[in-house]
Amino acid sequence: MAVYISQLDVENYRSCVSTTLELTNFTPLVGLNNCGKSNCLTALQWLVRKAKLGVEDFHDPALPVTVTGCMTGITEDDLATLDPKHRAKIEPSVRDGVLMVRREQQVPGGDTTLLVADPDTGEWAPNPAGIDNAITGLFPDPIRIGAMENAEEDASKAKTTTTIGKLLANMLVAIQERHEADLTPHLSAIFGMVSAEGEARFDELGRIDDSINGKIADLFPGIRIKLDFPVPLFNDLIKAGTVRVYEGDGRGRTFGSYGHGAQRAVQMAMVRHLADLKRGAAVAGGVTLLLVDEPELFMHPFAVEQVREALRALSQAGYQVVFSTHSAQMILAKDAKNALLMTKKHPHGTKARPRLLSVVEGLVANPTHQLHQIFSLTNSSQVLFADKVVLTEGKTELRLLPSLFQAVAGKTLGQSSLAIVPMSGVSDTKKSMEVLAALGLPACAIVDLDYAFRHAEKHGFLTADDPDVSACKALLQGLADDGLITLDEGGLPKKGVQGPASKAFELLAEQAIATPHIDALVVKLREQSIWLWSKGAIEPHVGLEDKSESAWLTCQINIENDGVDIACADSVGVRALVNWLVEIPSELQEEAA
Repeated sequence: MAVYISQLDVENYRSCVSTTLELTNFTPLVGLNNCGKSNCLTALQWLVRKAKLGVEDFHDPALPVTVTGCMTGITEDDLATLDPKHRAKIEPSVRDGVLMVRREQQVPGGDTTLLVADPDTGEWAPNPAGIDNAITGLFPDPIRIGAMENAEEDASKAKTTTTIGKLLANMLVAIQERHEADLTPHLSAIFGMVSAEGEARFDELGRIDDSINGKIADLFPGIRIKLDFPVPLFNDLIKAGTVRVYEGDGRGRTFGSYGHGAQRAVQMAMVRHLADLKRGAAVAGGVTLLLVDEPELFMHPFAVEQVREALRALSQAGYQVVFSTHSAQMILAKDAKNALLMTKKHPHGTKARPRLLSVVEGLVANPTHQLHQIFSLTNSSQVLFADKVVLTEGKTELRLLPSLFQAVAGKTLGQSSLAIVPMSGVSDTKKSMEVLAALGLPACAIVDLDYAFRHAEKHGFLTADDPDVSACKALLQGLADDGLITLDEGGLPKKGVQGPASKAFELLAEQAIATPHIDALVVKLREQSIWLWSKGAIEPHVGLEDKSESAWLTCQINIENDGVDIACADSVGVRALVNWLVEIPSELQEEAA
């Protein structure tokens, strides 16, 4: 993609008190309802296509609205497509393919001003003549598709900024080349019949003309009239096209007579067809902004995937696509790195958390692995749409924690804005927490007892030679000397004839002499947002003998029917976990804010 707006800064526009967005050619905006995603799309549209703002568009009417954009990737080929006089105005402000522009409006209802930054001094030059036209050449005709309010307008009326208008503009050249010669004689014949200058005007028109002219002569001698019915040119005829929808009975109906689901389907189908038309098209000479509110709205899950791929195709063929979404299906793991997580809190207004790609590259040696770890398709619906994240080590937590949480807290994890994300391995705990913290997402982790011995020191959560770890290792050695467990060279349990290593830690937790040391480790890690299962793993706390789908299902049913006090072996520990999840992430969220 040659040209795109790589950064947008919005000041005092609606909920955007001071908002910065890092954009790519395909940028999802994700966040809760009413967090300002649509306001960001409208601000982006306003930057490249001026319009007067009303008082409702000003966050503070006493301050100006300003939107600043960094236009990146401008090449010689792009400049060559501009009108020479427009190019002359804009070229001095382009440096290394970058142009900085700002649109501002001082007061509600006032005029808008476009400013361009001097690449040498950074100073802003107010409204250079012709700059608006030059910007239009680089970013022509932005298409805005709203969540629902303009579906009928967008898909059924051939305005130049609507989807069907864009479709017709793309198709017009081919239609004109093939059919203009056939249709022009017919249009000329109609012109002769109804035009004031027509050589074969209808007699009725002449009689009406004569009657009116007789009356004019009495009032204002020396002038006369002829009724004139303009005949559209070929281009006008094509541009006036619209949409009629047909069903099995063969009768065409207006687009607006259908429900929201059908309207959205037609609208998105047009976007898909536009993508097909644009595949392989050269992008030099202008990039169209395609701004879409909730493209998945009213769409079947399979259809959502089709729309996503259509938008992606457009982003690679001359469109910069920015869309808001509530659907994980609209965001694949490879897209998550550029997704912007939007929030809104008083008095700071709408904010975008840092892009995942920037955060991961700064923290992780292998960013691809970490991206897939945290933002796989399974996880994205959780992480991207939550305010707090709970990292878990095992499948049992994934299966049972939702039921345990609801039984104790009286509401679901989603109602508490909590997301559960499985880690590919407990060794990812620290990096995952760092990535989420850098994103401004409060995070905590739930780990098995062995984490305190195998990873906590490496991750910096426990000091080297922690006395409680050393004491527990001594107790493990005693269990090994008794032939109850098998240890590796480092003095930690490993799989042996007695069973898996996890059972060895459960056996350690059963030793009364180990309890004060394990309790001390629990406290140390809990202070650092890590929950350590004091009985070894979650299974002893809930009373599971094995890890199987049938065991998980039975336990889940028991929890939902009987409550945790009857269903769980350690209801006190389970309740403590749920209360910790409710309280600790809230504290973390305050720190992140």
